[in-house]
Amino acid sequence: TVNPTPMAPSDVGVDLPGGQFGKPVAMSSADIEDVISGFAFVARTAKETGFDGVQIHAAHGYLLSEFLSPIANRRTDAYGGDIGGRSRLLLEAVKAVRTETGSDYPIAVKLNSADFQQGGFTHEECLQVVTMLNEAGVDLLEVTGGNYEQPTMMGSEGLEPVFENDTRASTRKREAYFLDYSRSVRAVAEMPVMATGGFRTRSTMIAALEDGDADMIGLARPLCVDPDAPSKLLNSELEQLRSWEQELKLGPTKWLSSDSPFGLIKAMNGFGAQAWFCLQIERLARGESPEVNLGVFKALMTYQSQESKRAKAYLAALNG
Repeated sequence: TVNPTPMAPSDVGVDLPGGQFGKPVAMSSADIEDVISGFAFVARTAKETGFDGVQIHAAHGYLLSEFLSPIANRRTDAYGGDIGGRSRLLLEAVKAVRTETGSDYPIAVKLNSADFQQGGFTHEECLQVVTMLNEAGVDLLEVTGGNYEQPTMMGSEGLEPVFENDTRASTRKREAYFLDYSRSVRAVAEMPVMATGGFRTRSTMIAALEDGDADMIGLARPLCVDPDAPSKLLNSELEQLRSWEQELKLGPTKWLSSDSPFGLIKAMNGFGAQAWFCLQIERLARGESPEVNLGVFKALMTYQSQESKRAKAYLAALNG
């Protein structure tokens, strides 16, 4: 744990075993203002250093996503309550970034279609946020889903049953995890919509575009192993991307429940796969080839060890 008392909308912790997350402290109004200023500063820096655009990440259980979730956000001030209050931080961050970067600089938002937790951020609320973003000058909306407790964006199951807020239970079983949700988002969005999550075959990507389910296709994990995959797909050199996440399972764990003594093993599937992809990115950054035969358990242990050392060095530097 880098920070034993991280800031959050409320003092609601991440509900996962392993003790990797500190007990959060509810943010003050001044803390929220600092976050908004931070988004603006980073966006300006990105523009000045030559980046073509920025994306504001409001999904996957990170800070803006926490504010959107009624599970994590139990505030009673202007940044809590109904979806209007819970979306306020996101909208103010977008406004600050737009003010700082100018009217012509591309700004994207990554938004959960739902977080798939009982009592969490619903798809109906997602559509309400999209309507608000229409007025905020956003240039691209990326549709995804899930969080640490319910990692649907990784094609994995969390420790709790997946809660679908409508009848689209088949969505997670298909190649494109959030395509149905992307279609409904696109019906209300005034900006281009990118569907991300699980795409592996060229035919499915083409069909999603031709059927009007999305304006763009987002790829992530396959590029951690083959950065040239988009070019190969566009040139018809490749018809299907390798589904590494399916090959990295520790074992058959679908029968494990949240109260099972083996629940930690199930959590390791998600964290282990995440570590595996992170290590591949680091290898590519060093100019090395991906280590595709790396085992998921070894990847998890290696990544955790690395992160622990980095955290200690960071804290030592902060303390002088």
